[in-house]
Amino acid sequence: MLKTSLWEMIVFFFVVSSFLPCVSGDSLRDDVDDLEDLGFPPPPSPFFSAILAAFQPTVCDDAEEAWRCHVNQLVTDSDGSCAVYTFQVFSSLFKNIQGKFCTLTTDVATYLGEGLRGIGSKFLRSSQMLTTCSDCPTIYIDADTIMSYGLLEKMKFSALELQEYLDTYNTKEEAAVVWLRNCRDTFPSVTMLLCLVIQRNPLFNVFQQLELCQRLYKLHFQLLLLFQSYCSLIGQVHAISSVPELLNMSRELTNLKTSLQAAEAAVASDLDFQTSEAAVQAILECLKNHEFTKAVRYIQECRRQWPSGVFGGSSETEVQTLLNIYFRHQTLGQTGTIALVGSRQDLSLICSKLLELNGEIRDMIRRAQGYRVVTTYLPDSSVSGTSL
Repeated sequence: MLKTSLWEMIVFFFVVSSFLPCVSGDSLRDDVDDLEDLGFPPPPSPFFSAILAAFQPTVCDDAEEAWRCHVNQLVTDSDGSCAVYTFQVFSSLFKNIQGKFCTLTTDVATYLGEGLRGIGSKFLRSSQMLTTCSDCPTIYIDADTIMSYGLLEKMKFSALELQEYLDTYNTKEEAAVVWLRNCRDTFPSVTMLLCLVIQRNPLFNVFQQLELCQRLYKLHFQLLLLFQSYCSLIGQVHAISSVPELLNMSRELTNLKTSLQAAEAAVASDLDFQTSEAAVQAILECLKNHEFTKAVRYIQECRRQWPSGVFGGSSETEVQTLLNIYFRHQTLGQTGTIALVGSRQDLSLICSKLLELNGEIRDMIRRAQGYRVVTTYLPDSSVSGTSL
């Protein structure tokens, strides 16, 4: 975290620069007036990149490592400069977790096939439901608003709670992965398992599958708890958006995100910016002119030129970085701004549906366990019912 003296120096230079004489003052004044007429803030000062860097989270290629670094910095945050990125960093982490989670669920369902009355399809339904939450909501907010409304301590506590849920999730994920690997190493498929084992021990197959289901179910439920905890944090912070004094940029940033996502598939071009300040100004100009494909290309090129700078890393998408730059520029020099960007679905409804689906899975496991107990006492079909 930057020292206070350094931050004061950045602000000092930013303020002083606004009073420096400019070449072609009349022309520049006309350009500024045109921008203001369009509702777009004046061009950034040469120190805007420094201001961005002052609030930039630690750039990490690994999403989980980025989150852990953020939490470590957050617990010592005293002015909200670190807390402003909590939602952005966690959104990247959740997207990363979601991808691995869906892959593991598909692998288990494929291995189970139609065993245990088709419980594999239940897990796939649960996974698909969680996929609808993959576009994790993100809140953009300025540091002064966090401090003014007493949100910093709440965010610290919530981040530590999220970390606890994450640690438990990782433990359960490892347990499921290890058991699936052991099953595959022993019997590459359930069909082979049935052929080789059913005559010796008809319950062994059921036991192996049940244990795998138990571990995967615990993982599904833990991911639900992790997401619910994040939803709770979203709700606590977004509650202040109803305050009349606050500027709500939710619609503006949501529309911008939609446009940027449509341009995200753009292919990088051979650009060469001399400085990061020039790159930031070019990116803001693209956003102002709705040249979203070009803005995405610029970010991609800037990440190659400045891999650990204000243009983000591979753990976050170009859209996330562009939204952050846009929000910071739009709110430069002002406080009391908040924006919620993400799914418009009712988060509580999603959580309740996931909980209901997890209940169905738990019931399927209970029935399968009952089936295992009953079969223990069934007579051997190879033995005749009568004897002479």
